[in-house]
Amino acid sequence: MSEGQVAARSGDLTVWAKQVPRPWVGALEATLLTGLIYDFLRPFALSLEVVHPAMLKAIAASKKKGDRVDARKIADLLRCHLLPRSYMAPSH
Repeated sequence: MSEGQVAARSGDLTVWAKQVPRPWVGALEATLLTGLIYDFLRPFALSLEVVHPAMLKAIAASKKKGDRVDARKIADLLRCHLLPRSYMAPSH
């Protein structure tokens, strides 16, 4: 397991996705660019999910906030099969 940041640019995402040991599963927090990033990364992943924002807010309500804490919570929920998923419409 590793942690880090990846810029949301196609070149950076490609380099990152090819370095991750396969097969890999992942989850994304819903943001403005989630659809584009999801469509780009989906071919690289065994499974890729998008977290339902309202359900995540209810689950992750805590005093400790921040991107790293949120990412760890999402990863823990994904590993435990408790991730509240959002529907992602096909890109075509």
